[in-house]
Amino acid sequence: MRISTAQIFSLSLNQMNSALNDVSKLTMMNASQKRINSPSDDPAGMGKVVELSAYESSLSGYIDNCGTALDYLGAADQVLSTASETIAAAMELCEQASTETYTDDELKMMALEMEGHLDALYAMANTEMGSDSVFAGDDIGDNAYEMGLGVTLSNDSLDSADFVSLSGEVDETVAVRFTSDGTVGTDGLDYEYSTDGGETWTQATLAAGDTVLDLGDAQVELAAGTAVTAADGDGGGSLFHLREACVYTGSAKAMSVAVSESTSEDMNTVGSDIFGGVDDSTGLPFDSPNLFETLSDCIVFMENGDHEGAARCLEVLGECHETVETGAADIGARENKVTYTQTSLSLIKELAANSISREEDADATQLVVELEQANYVYEAVLSTSSSIMSMSLLDYI
Repeated sequence: MRISTAQIFSLSLNQMNSALNDVSKLTMMNASQKRINSPSDDPAGMGKVVELSAYESSLSGYIDNCGTALDYLGAADQVLSTASETIAAAMELCEQASTETYTDDELKMMALEMEGHLDALYAMANTEMGSDSVFAGDDIGDNAYEMGLGVTLSNDSLDSADFVSLSGEVDETVAVRFTSDGTVGTDGLDYEYSTDGGETWTQATLAAGDTVLDLGDAQVELAAGTAVTAADGDGGGSLFHLREACVYTGSAKAMSVAVSESTSEDMNTVGSDIFGGVDDSTGLPFDSPNLFETLSDCIVFMENGDHEGAARCLEVLGECHETVETGAADIGARENKVTYTQTSLSLIKELAANSISREEDADATQLVVELEQANYVYEAVLSTSSSIMSMSLLDYI
């Protein structure tokens, strides 16, 4: 069989390329310390690596979500702890006001102190994490509460449902009382209001067919058909106080975040469930126990020397305190759940990372040996090819 020079060159070149390819492949593996650098290195192994990497990435997202949720829940937990202390102080003040051992002037001083507690709780309810509200539900971009108007009722002559709307603004509590009997929206009714604690009164008339009381800078619309009676000076008759109120402007649903593939957890809280206040959508107070409305009522009762009203508020404040404690316990339970979930996910992510490493990482010791072998083979091929291709007929003469 005759072997031509062209065949010798072709075979030598193929052997050199094959040896060089092995060296190049092993050099790349040595540089990256990975056994799989492209799908062609190990198609099945690369498929496993891609699948495990996607799973690891999803775990990282859930772990980040857990961290975010813990930040929000931790902030809410601290706020409610402080709120509990503030409510306890307010209860002590309310208890003093209910004992009938203080003068009207002293009760007014207590009312100022109670306003301080209300302002503090209002600020707590508007706590933000960065620019997101902690107690506004899933409407995190806005404050949970805004200041609006509300009414305090001294007796059962009127009901919250009798008030259709409250508009305008008040600097001080406005006392309002009717001085004639009749039906709103049908009869002409006389009424009067005071902005200085009852020292002076401004008389006005609600025309027949009209339902809106004009109180200067504020207006109160009553439901047509509401029966009213003249105030008798002893706390009887139709009378009420218009004052500032904490209006809940957040959402009725908490912001939820996925903490695992099949589990979500509320990362913030619906403030009205804990602090109460007035519902922005209806203008009516939330159901009792309602912390903000109770504190606002208590301030009015203190301003007017109403010991019995303060006593009623004291009982409700106890229930409000329990509501806040229950809310804090719920947040604590959510914190524990998210913490356990985050720990579990971190362990699973570590296992996934180890699986990826076992699949794609190279054995450093074996790789060094194979690279040395490949270099040796390549040098041998070069040497042999050089010797063969340099031969001619002259070498045999």
